[in-house]
Amino acid sequence: MARLRDGQAKHMVLMVWGQAAEVASSNGLLVLRLLSIVLLVLANGFFVSAEFALVGSRRSKLEQLAEEGNGVARLVMAQQDHLDRYIAASQLGITLASLLLGALAEPTFTAIIQPPVVYGATKLFGAFPTLAQFAPTISHTLGFALSYFIVTTLHIVLGEQAPKVFAIRSAEQVALFIARPLQIFSLVFSWIIRFLDWLTGFVLGLFGVHGSSGHHGPPTLEELRMMVQASGKGGVLEQDEQQLLINVFDFGSRAAYQVMVPRTDVATITADSTVSEFLELFKATGHTRFPVLGAGGVDDVVGIVSAKDLLVALSDDTLAFDQPLSPLVRPAFFRPDSKHVADLLHEMQREHVRMSVLIDEYGGMAGIATLEDLVEEIVGELDDELDTGTHDIETIDERTAVVDGLMRIEEANEGLKLDLPSGEYETIAGFILEKLGRLPLPDEQLQFEGSVFTVLEMQGPRIARVEIKH
Repeated sequence: MARLRDGQAKHMVLMVWGQAAEVASSNGLLVLRLLSIVLLVLANGFFVSAEFALVGSRRSKLEQLAEEGNGVARLVMAQQDHLDRYIAASQLGITLASLLLGALAEPTFTAIIQPPVVYGATKLFGAFPTLAQFAPTISHTLGFALSYFIVTTLHIVLGEQAPKVFAIRSAEQVALFIARPLQIFSLVFSWIIRFLDWLTGFVLGLFGVHGSSGHHGPPTLEELRMMVQASGKGGVLEQDEQQLLINVFDFGSRAAYQVMVPRTDVATITADSTVSEFLELFKATGHTRFPVLGAGGVDDVVGIVSAKDLLVALSDDTLAFDQPLSPLVRPAFFRPDSKHVADLLHEMQREHVRMSVLIDEYGGMAGIATLEDLVEEIVGELDDELDTGTHDIETIDERTAVVDGLMRIEEANEGLKLDLPSGEYETIAGFILEKLGRLPLPDEQLQFEGSVFTVLEMQGPRIARVEIKH
């Protein structure tokens, strides 16, 4: 009986193997089929990498290569200018390769895998006569499942994932490699690709998506900011370099009132002041330029006076210490406080002025802005030998610091790792006034999301110094 079962098993294996051989040889030799499968997997990977490389290639890098005489780089840029067409070509190639791979690979691998599976199943269930009748069904199912698993794995890993990751990481190199073959494929199947391109545009039009099919435009300011931050995290940029670039991005979006010295902190001098009074103010503040006020007070700015002009006059003996400053007063450079900082800097450079008097919507002086103030928005604080102020943040311990009430919200968030919201205010003092809804008293506290703000010093109605515990 055992010999009979062995004979039946061998007969079944020979039958299955014969069927498998017939399947494997239906379109040629088994080796040729396997070679065709490898080529189809590679073709699928080629079109996948082509799609991602065209989308991910940096235009600036390609332009640089084209300027150096690289003709393939110019071809890649031309393909990016008609991106939808070449994406359609890539998708057509992926679809054709995947369909042929599925039609060829599954029966081929089934033919290879099924015979040993059938033999094993027959031997296993041969000892159990009641189960032996299910051996063919189980063996065929297992053989199909294994072959399907192998084909799917090859397709995903070698035909999809690996080419995709490689194209993302080396987009320009891959784009240069695939450009000419992709161009030839696009020409051969141009009529199909044009139809697919048109049909895609028609479908998108149904959803209200219109526009150029070219490569995406230059990166937006927010995208550039994200790129700089990613470069900083990746170690490509030092922290100072990263902050410098972020400051440049922010510079053009800021208004003058966000960076000015407010009128409450502006040191001024009257038009009838003497040279001696100017020198006393110069010694007390360390500033070299002052707005000159007329009879109307702080909103009546009649000009600007500088220490340089005074020193020249004193050295030429054209002015005495007890004489008025009026001969040295120059016309003031007035600009609205809503003007963008970048435009203000450009105009001050063009007019060769170093101080701008900023006017609010009611015609009064909102504050002043100097060239140094504007440049500091990009490069950070510039302290010189005449600066008498202290640093903006006075650290008490790791959770406590004292700041000037005029410190800007974004500076406090960055320097103290806070997360204060923006609003109708620019400074810590404005934030406290917004939350309290009134003028605070000295030593009064405000609690906000785990942080405690204590008003240490008031200068009249102005919040001068604030302690922050976070």
